[in-house]
Amino acid sequence: MHRVALCVGLAAVALMSSTTSALAQAAPYTVSKGRIESAMQPQIRLGVDTSLTYVGSQRWILYNVAQAEQHLFVQRAADGVQRFLWVQFEEYIPSSNGKYDYSKSAPISAFGRELRVDKSMWNVPTTESRPESDGAYARKMLREHGITLPPHMLYERFIYLPDTTRRRELMVIYAEDVRFLGADAAALAGSPEAAARLATLLADHERRALKSFSIESAKP
Repeated sequence: MHRVALCVGLAAVALMSSTTSALAQAAPYTVSKGRIESAMQPQIRLGVDTSLTYVGSQRWILYNVAQAEQHLFVQRAADGVQRFLWVQFEEYIPSSNGKYDYSKSAPISAFGRELRVDKSMWNVPTTESRPESDGAYARKMLREHGITLPPHMLYERFIYLPDTTRRRELMVIYAEDVRFLGADAAALAGSPEAAARLATLLADHERRALKSFSIESAKP
């Protein structure tokens, strides 16, 4: 009887040890002050403006077709979020034959690479019509940390495809609250003059965005 109890006890200890070891396994990425390195794209590392505060990271299978790894950063102000940086590594899983296509996005040259960009005034959703989307995942994480994005933000999405397979991507989204730029969202739409003003703001926004992050080759 005592021998059975001892065996059961040892088995329980072994199971607990195995579970603890599994939980303690290192995540497939490293986020340190001013840097992100991910096993999803080990040939690069991402620099991040250190005035942005790290919120957190999460991994999941996006739409059942792609492994997503998301890292979020914010710069807070007295009455909310002034700047928001969203970094996401993605790769189609083997069961999907998908490929990324950004042929309709504008090309720019930055960090010695070609990036594809889209920019706009972003009306931040207050409800989630697609709760399975990466945007919904990002906003949920922010809410869990007591963070709510402002209703209107200047927005630019940067896409880097690291190889010709087009099955992997790095996405970086940079956004700023228009109120901190002295702009009124309502005055940036509805007329040619408003569109021209928005275009000027977005051009300046892009210059600041490209100072908020960098893409570097990883050291061998």
